Amino acid sequence: MVQAISDREFILQQVVRMLLENTETSSDSNLVLQLALTELVKQVMRELAQEDGEADHLQGKLLQSAVQTTTQLIEARVEAAAQSDLSPSFARLSRSLRWVAKEMTALGLQLRQAQQGEVMRAPKVVSDAPVPFQITELGTRGHLEGLIATPLADCRLQQERVRQSYRVQASRGYPWEVESEGITFVVEADSSIITFLEGFPDAVIEQAKAALEQLAHDLYAPLEVWEKF
Repeated sequence: MVQAISDREFILQQVVRMLLENTETSSDSNLVLQLALTELVKQVMRELAQEDGEADHLQGKLLQSAVQTTTQLIEARVEAAAQSDLSPSFARLSRSLRWVAKEMTALGLQLRQAQQGEVMRAPKVVSDAPVPFQITELGTRGHLEGLIATPLADCRLQQERVRQSYRVQASRGYPWEVESEGITFVVEADSSIITFLEGFPDAVIEQAKAALEQLAHDLYAPLEVWEKF
C-alpha cells in the first residue's frame, strides 16, 4: 500500500526553514509562519487523536498536548527556535483550533471504541474493481458505529477524478473529506476510507454502504509499472 509522504515532517521542515531564515524578524508578524504553525499543530492533533491507549489528550487536552509536542519538535530541530517567542502565534492558533480539537477528540474516541468492539460480520470483499478492496463494519454486535474500506493491493489515489464527481475538502496532504449522498467519508494517508454512522437509521446506513463501495471503486487505481519500483 502506498503511504503518503508525512505531512507533519514536510510542514515541520518548512517551519524550521522559516525560523532559520527569519531569526531577526518577529515571528508574531510572519503570516506565512503563522499558517504553517497552524497546519503543523493540526497534523500533530490528528496523530495524537489516533494513538492507542487512554491519554490526557483524549480528555479535553488534545490542543494543549499538540502545542507542547509541536514546540518540542521545533526546538529539537533548531536552537534558534528555542530563542524565538512563538507564544503569540500559539495563542492565536489555539483560539482558531478549539473547535477542530473538539471534533478530532470526538472522532478519535469513536474510532477507538469501534476498534475495541466486535466486528459485526466478515468484511465484504469487492474483487471486481480496478483495485480489490474490503469493507468492514465497525462497532459492537447489534450496534454499528462505522464503516472502513481498505485496498487489498498496492494502489494510488485518484484525487482529481474524485473531485470531478464528489465534493472534496482537502489540504496539501491527508486526510481528505469526501461527501457522497450527504454522508462524509474521511480518506486517510494509509488509503483507508472511514465514516462514522452511530445513531443513523438503517436506511442511511445502507445508503452509506453503497456510497462507500462506489467511492472506493472510483478512488483506488492500480499502480503504474514505474511506481512499483
